[in-house]
Amino acid sequence: MKAGTGFVLGALVSFALASPTFGVEPGPTSAKEISPPANKPSVFAVPRHTTGDVVSVNKRAQLFTVKTTDGETILLKAGPDTAPQFSTLKKGERVKVSYKNSQGEKVATKITPA
Repeated sequence: MKAGTGFVLGALVSFALASPTFGVEPGPTSAKEISPPANKPSVFAVPRHTTGDVVSVNKRAQLFTVKTTDGETILLKAGPDTAPQFSTLKKGERVKVSYKNSQGEKVATKITPA
């Protein structure tokens, strides 16, 4: 009886190890496999909008900080489309800003008085 039980147990273990449900599939091995397809827009490319007061303006670095109506402080970089609005931006001014995330920075795409 022991030999029969050992044989059956061995066969079950062999079958379980050979079964594809117990196998481990390899994960992505390169950045190309991890990154989303080029034809699908990234979540970060979606424009966002906020309204708030300008807390600071750094014209040399092309950066400005806005405190939103929610109390959040956002550091924004002026984009190429916002140069005319950025040049007249002043601390304390209430603005409506559209921006997008680009390479780890929030880039203003539109600045208007609120």
